[in-house]
Amino acid sequence: MRNDIRHPSSIPIALKVGHHDGTRRGFLRNVSAAGLSFDVARRITRGTKIVFYVPSLSSQPVGRGRVVWSRPLRASYRLGVEFESVKDAYRTRMVEQICQIEDYRQKVLASEGRELGSEEAAFEWIDAHAEEFHRRFS
Repeated sequence: MRNDIRHPSSIPIALKVGHHDGTRRGFLRNVSAAGLSFDVARRITRGTKIVFYVPSLSSQPVGRGRVVWSRPLRASYRLGVEFESVKDAYRTRMVEQICQIEDYRQKVLASEGRELGSEEAAFEWIDAHAEEFHRRFS
């Protein structure tokens, strides 16, 4: 059984790397209590500090972290990122839950044709998935 949470691919992540200007697109793969796993186009070296965002939710940073490992893939790199603080881990957990609810809302529309409001989707998702989410993220 997985000890991390698979991030919905329908919700992109942006990264700001070190002190560089601009952001890069990343594909968040997994979220755990300790950190994140991203796929990025260009190599980011171990030890580099990053700031990550969910552009579809806000232009404000979700959290901060440090690259602890980097592995080459065929056309990209997979990074392991450790949260900088407990506050970053907590904020990421809250934002990830919002992403999971939004993904649930999109899937219900596609599979059932039901259009859920944010609050209704949150109630349904929490009822069905919150316990498992909490267990995996703790």
